[in-house]
Amino acid sequence: MYKALNIILVILFTCSLPVSAELLLETETSWDSGRINYPDGRPEITSLILRLEEGVITRFHCHPVPTLGYVLKGKIKVETIEGKTAVFSEGESVVEVMNTLHRGTAVAGPVEVVVFYAGARGMPNTVYPEDSSDACK
Repeated sequence: MYKALNIILVILFTCSLPVSAELLLETETSWDSGRINYPDGRPEITSLILRLEEGVITRFHCHPVPTLGYVLKGKIKVETIEGKTAVFSEGESVVEVMNTLHRGTAVAGPVEVVVFYAGARGMPNTVYPEDSSDACK
């Protein structure tokens, strides 16, 4: 009796739980049409949530590794040191520029971005020019 009930419950639950997948982004370039290059070395994936209050501007920095962001909340403006800009809103994915100095600004309220780095063990995911004379080259 219990065995039959368990089988019926399994069938009911598996039938009522549809699986879906929604493609968020598929690209071979960063948001500014730059190339994406994977680093040498032992692969290491890192993720974090970046939180900025409205009006906060990050320091100029660069990523020597492929970096993907997904905006959970708010709107973020990204600006390169050369003046190229792009704005990304809640629900959008973006591949960051590589080896290019840039900064982010939370616009129109606070922002939260899930960030994924496809790096290598021992390699920094983010580099600040004041910390390295050959940063972002």
